[in-house]
Amino acid sequence: MKLAITLSAYNEEKNLKPVLEEAAKYGEVILVDDGSSDRTVQLARDCGAKVVVHPINLGQGLAVLTGFKFALKQDFDMIVEMDADGQHDPAEIPLFVEKMNRTGVDIVVGSRILGSNYQGAPWARRFFLPSLTRLINLLTGYRMTDSMCGFRVFKADSLRRVMPVLDQMLEPQYLAAEMFIRFSRAGLTVAEVPIRLKDRASGVSTKGLFRYGLGVSRSILKAVLSKKG
Repeated sequence: MKLAITLSAYNEEKNLKPVLEEAAKYGEVILVDDGSSDRTVQLARDCGAKVVVHPINLGQGLAVLTGFKFALKQDFDMIVEMDADGQHDPAEIPLFVEKMNRTGVDIVVGSRILGSNYQGAPWARRFFLPSLTRLINLLTGYRMTDSMCGFRVFKADSLRRVMPVLDQMLEPQYLAAEMFIRFSRAGLTVAEVPIRLKDRASGVSTKGLFRYGLGVSRSILKAVLSKKG
């Protein structure tokens, strides 16, 4: 089973090295640098990752799509998507692979809600995440508990089958909602595995609660109004 492990990063030099070193135990690491101004690119190359560079910051969503398209040009069986900030544990990748092999689904999503440390999550996540997920489930027919987690595994052949859908994505930053809506229309199936979210070793998220909620709402609206995909 040949895995591509794709990470998108923006100024993550302080968190990146242990993530890349651990991820490399499970597959070939592909890092998409989204216009970083620090040493993210050089550090990733020093760790042996393949690096794709956006010369300017385009948004995490577009960086994720760049990673998918780069990996799909090669002979991988599965494509792992995970964050570069250290919150996702590469040691949990085998849980996703086992779930995909056992169920035959196209996508396995990590669930922080099903994970062991969810009760200690910030109140905003505990309040808004279930509501957003219920809305996306209503629009897609999926039965997820955590639609916004960025730790996922995809069958490479399934993504190849819906390549036109990847080209139709409109949201540059908050991709998950649009992705699930379009993938559900394309007939891709989903299962979940519990994950444990780790603390960032350094820095803080730049998404912001209000901006994040607005961005996800915009993403949903774009996907619902789109007639393609």
